[in-house]
Amino acid sequence: MKEHLDVLGPAFARDTHYIRILIFSAAFQGTLLGFVASAFSLSVQKLAEATWYSGEYLQAIEFGKSFDFTIRAVENEINKTTNNSTFLKEDDVSIDSLLLGNGEWWYIWLLALAGFGVGLVKVIWNLLGSVVPNVCKQRFPARFPGFIEEVCDLENHDTIMAIPFFIVSALSGGLGACVGPEAALLYIGSSVGTLVSRRWQLGTIKARKISGSGGQSFRNNDNSGENENNPGSNSSSAIDISDQQADQQSEVEELNDDNLFICFVSNLLPDFSDRRAECCLEGIAAAVGGLFPAQFLSPLVVHEVGNHWHWGVKGRFHVTETVATTGVSATFSYAIMQWLRGGTLIQSFKVPNIIGQSLQDFEVRFLGYGVLVGFVSGLIGFAGFLIFICGVRLGQKVFMRMKMFFMKRVGLAEAVSHNIVTVVNPVIGGTLLGLLYVAVPLCLGGGLPQLYAVMTLGNRLGACTVAVTAFTKLLCLGISQGFGFIGGPLFPIIFAGACTGSLIHIIFPGIPVIISFASGFAATPVAIIPGIFTVTALSSVMFLLGGAASSAVFIACVMSYITVCGMGLMQGFILKGMKAAEAARSGGRDRSESELDPSSRTVVINPLLEKTQEGEISVSTTG
Repeated sequence: MKEHLDVLGPAFARDTHYIRILIFSAAFQGTLLGFVASAFSLSVQKLAEATWYSGEYLQAIEFGKSFDFTIRAVENEINKTTNNSTFLKEDDVSIDSLLLGNGEWWYIWLLALAGFGVGLVKVIWNLLGSVVPNVCKQRFPARFPGFIEEVCDLENHDTIMAIPFFIVSALSGGLGACVGPEAALLYIGSSVGTLVSRRWQLGTIKARKISGSGGQSFRNNDNSGENENNPGSNSSSAIDISDQQADQQSEVEELNDDNLFICFVSNLLPDFSDRRAECCLEGIAAAVGGLFPAQFLSPLVVHEVGNHWHWGVKGRFHVTETVATTGVSATFSYAIMQWLRGGTLIQSFKVPNIIGQSLQDFEVRFLGYGVLVGFVSGLIGFAGFLIFICGVRLGQKVFMRMKMFFMKRVGLAEAVSHNIVTVVNPVIGGTLLGLLYVAVPLCLGGGLPQLYAVMTLGNRLGACTVAVTAFTKLLCLGISQGFGFIGGPLFPIIFAGACTGSLIHIIFPGIPVIISFASGFAATPVAIIPGIFTVTALSSVMFLLGGAASSAVFIACVMSYITVCGMGLMQGFILKGMKAAEAARSGGRDRSESELDPSSRTVVINPLLEKTQEGEISVSTTG
């Protein structure tokens, strides 16, 4: 019986404080993040429709979504049962705009202009830091935490930084960079959770100003625990303060009227300072609630990814309570998105009857198809991940080489060089993206609009087009993130998985298209992201699968995970990267000694990279 009580958990809902948590944290964050997700979705959509998502390209994509033609035409197109085409000539012309080499040349200047806009926003933010340092407290970071980092670490974020991050991410996704929207929403969700846990104290309520050499520094005196996940920062701040208190006068800033008003409002709100991590978790769940076609997928992915850290052996939360709070926040966000936008960012697709009729009854062969698709998808997913890493490291190398050039050859200051390269690097990346889009036009954008066309038009596009599109998509993702565009990898990886499933159906036409497509759609991301249950449920909800097809998708995900993570391929690659980063950091510390030794063969090309953002991968070359 004790085990049963442990599983059921405590009677948390009896506490009146829990009701305040549901209202002022979960429901509030869900509502706010629902409006934020709606605004972000609208911004990206309007930018895309005004630029690349128009003309013949739009007609080709919409043609793949349209099923106004006869069932016989669908059967001919998907299964190739006849040689007679039933489509109009103008449709054939529109489909040609998706084939290899048929992209528009103006994609190049569009993406270069997008890169310039992204870099300009970052530089403006950096310059504002010198004008209003109390507001813009830090330089625009070189990188932001990904989804797994956000869920596992639950770090405090600078809430003001969410504003430029929103703008840069909207520009990146709306103007055609190969990124998804989840990075911005997750960061904003975690930032809102941080703000709620502080009772809306923005960090300027009480500050201690310390006069010192080289300027002034400010230290937050509220007990919100902003830097508790960064002990190095806390220790260095404490040392600086203790050194200066001995011989310098400290003074407390006067509270102005605005700060007094914020303090008054804060006192009216419940105190959640003892559950900062939980507030961040509810904000993340609210952010994800506006992404998926069903809100239960949000707490599912949060719990599946963060299980080892928060609910497993190292767990500090109870499952039932956090499922309830994250479920409430996700539901509110989901409802706001449905109300304002008529659907979430990822919506369910209408599968034609001709496709679904073959899946009414379960057949054992479906599981065999799932095993085959999962194995192939796992290998393709891992190979695509290596391509993605190449794109990221290329962007990092270009950034650091240009920065060192301006600092050493031109003689500019570090801040000036950094701002110049911050603008130039995304322009270079945008130009590379434009060239790739001309060659492979299906890679434009995050990939979600093209999903349906890849499924229904895979045979017409051909195996070569679909295969090249899958790998090029991940290369575009790496270039986008490596050269300064901001966004998440989820949508591009899902699109690459959809291409994998379509390719398998083309090569093995005996596998039903919906099984191969849905299984590849789900199994390819699982090779990189450990979310078997989440992507299985997502695929089942998106394509309205029954139990028979969903069982094939599940075993495909399991097989993909066994092939890559179960065999240690991903872990070995990550460990190798961590060792290389540590070696590069050690080389950076010994750089002065290496420069004095002409026989040294190691050249560290980015000694300043780890100063821009903790955890950035350093890259070294050996001559």
